Amino acid sequence: MTVSRWIRLLSFSILVGSLLNSGLGQSRSTPTIRLLLSEVMPGSLSTDQYCTLVFSDHHFHSEKASRHHGKDTDRKVFEGQLNDTEWNSLNEILDNPDFRDLKVPQSVVPLIMQDTHPYTISVARAGNYQNMEFLDSKSLKPYQTQVKPLLQWWKTIRAQRLPESTAPVNNRCSLDSTHGIIAQ
Repeated sequence: MTVSRWIRLLSFSILVGSLLNSGLGQSRSTPTIRLLLSEVMPGSLSTDQYCTLVFSDHHFHSEKASRHHGKDTDRKVFEGQLNDTEWNSLNEILDNPDFRDLKVPQSVVPLIMQDTHPYTISVARAGNYQNMEFLDSKSLKPYQTQVKPLLQWWKTIRAQRLPESTAPVNNRCSLDSTHGIIAQ
């Protein structure tokens, strides 16, 4: 085989693999994700993690985990449906041109950080995702004006008293502990 033929075959394989992976874990009846939000709040003895997935059918899946040494000590799952006011408010924030056009460069995570408080935000945008990650308040500060309405909306949703769900944990909310960050 010629080199160009190998490149075409490899490119095709990568394309097929990425198409298959994009639907991995979702059946045809599962609605697409509109938004993923994750926040990690390090503490002196344990770390709290909040994660919320909002789906295109207004359904949401939230998890609150307490973690110690990179492992869950407790994880609770909550699910519900956003009412029209909550859904419209979210979409108004996400579709605001200042937020939609926000470009947050990815940074290399240092091994040791001070005052960590990471946020991860992924928003579905026309078959792709707008991804943002803020490792601490310093990295969030330049984007505070655009991101603050979304974080306030999320805190309002999280403050609602929902009964705990028996739904399984969603792997998109699980933290990757293979690349730990040491917080000081």
